Amino acid sequence: MKLRNHLAILVLGGFMMAALPAMSQTEQWVEQQKEVIKMRKTMAKMTRKQVESNVWKETKRQVRAWKKEGWKSSPGTPSLEQQLNDALMAQYELEGTFPRFIIGRGSGYGSTFGTARKQAVARARTDVAACIQTEVTELIEASESNVELSHSDVETVGKVLTSSRQFVEQSLGRTQVVFEAFREKDGKTEVMVNVSCDGRSARSTVLKAFEKESGELQEKLSKLMGE
Repeated sequence: MKLRNHLAILVLGGFMMAALPAMSQTEQWVEQQKEVIKMRKTMAKMTRKQVESNVWKETKRQVRAWKKEGWKSSPGTPSLEQQLNDALMAQYELEGTFPRFIIGRGSGYGSTFGTARKQAVARARTDVAACIQTEVTELIEASESNVELSHSDVETVGKVLTSSRQFVEQSLGRTQVVFEAFREKDGKTEVMVNVSCDGRSARSTVLKAFEKESGELQEKLSKLMGE
């Protein structure tokens, strides 16, 4: 997939999810997040200057399209270009084998700005939880992983991650809104946001979900995620 297409996925990902049924949202989000991870690996091979150049070009292109659709930066926030550029750049930062930041995306629609924003942030936090699950799953499946997990381990991890999604979401702690835009549509307000969760906090939350599992499995996961 071309670099520009990868970046478009990172930009648009969760914003289009709000209108989809729950099951479709989950399936499409997983595939899109896998593309995010692939893109991160591609970007890791580039210089910082090359990454910044590619991201800024896509940022300007995307923001031009959004402005034509009526999107504006929310009151008190930086320009759409600056916000989007910063949010995209944050997705490429790694801390060991795990992302330094987990970015969730969501949108909301309501009679007031506050109502729409609250809905968007809630959906973005849900996206963060989904993203964390995908990140861990992809780490396990990565061929370069030096952590030996048995077939039974892999099955257990998958089951625990799936069953603990709500726990992970509720245990995330503080998330920061790093991108926020709005527009008026059909007499109502639509808001889209990106929220950021600290990667260390995400790793800690995942490990808490495995406290009832064997100490050996917890140790393997900790090593896998660079703890």
